[in-house]
Parts: sequence; structure tokens; C-alpha cells
Amino acid sequence: MKSPPREFGLVGFDHVDLRVRDLAKARRFFVEQLGMEVLGDAEDHAYLLFGDQVLGLHLAKDGEPVGGVDHIALRVSEWTGLKSRVQRARVVITGEKERQDSRSLYLRGPVGIKIELVWRPDPSAHALDQAPCLPGRTAD
Repeated sequence: MKSPPREFGLVGFDHVDLRVRDLAKARRFFVEQLGMEVLGDAEDHAYLLFGDQVLGLHLAKDGEPVGGVDHIALRVSEWTGLKSRVQRARVVITGEKERQDSRSLYLRGPVGIKIELVWRPDPSAHALDQAPCLPGRTAD
């Protein structure tokens, strides 16, 4: 049986964050081998830009698995009413964050997948102070 479509206004990926054991090595690979541009970085994370997509690299904390996806962020076309639509769909919201030029809802996906829904008035804008992050992590 086919499920009814959900009207979340998904328009594509905004970013994907990976957990890595060696941040410098991972950063070098994506920049030097694949030609991504450094959007910003700090001691425990780096954000890389390719096109209008962002790849986040996060140094795995003790006990966290490495080499996997920390979370995926899906871009939405409209913020107004998004939280209500998600709640009506009975999806668990685990957090919410408002930044200078973006807003996010964090969701509990299936089998432990963390999902972020991101709205940006200017989808091409990605600044370090607005870099993606999950609750409990900081982008500064």
C-alpha cells in the first residue's frame, strides 16, 4: 500500500555530516583529492563546500562510531507551518534551532538516523557562523 505524500516542501539535500577519526586526513582528502572548498573549520569540525552543498566533517567523540553519517540535512522550501506539518505526520521532533540566516528542525528518523530539516531564505548562503550543527554540537 502506497503512503500518502507528506507536504514538507523538501527540495534537496542541504548538507551531510560525517563522523571521522582523523579530521585533518579527511579534510585533506576532500579538499586536495576531490577539490572541495573549505567553508570553515575548527579544532573538532570542518565544513566543506561543493556547488551549493555542504559536507560537514566532525571529529568522533569517544565511543562514537566513525566512518559513518552523523546526520543528513534536507532543505525545505518554506518554514511557515513546517513544525505543525511534521507533528501531524507523527514524526518525533528532537530539537529546533534558529540561526541568523537559517532555521532547523531536528527529527528522529528510522533506525537511529538523525535528520535535520533546514530552511534558508538564501539557499546559496553558507557562512561559518551559520554552519550546520546538531543540538549538543557547536559550529563555533
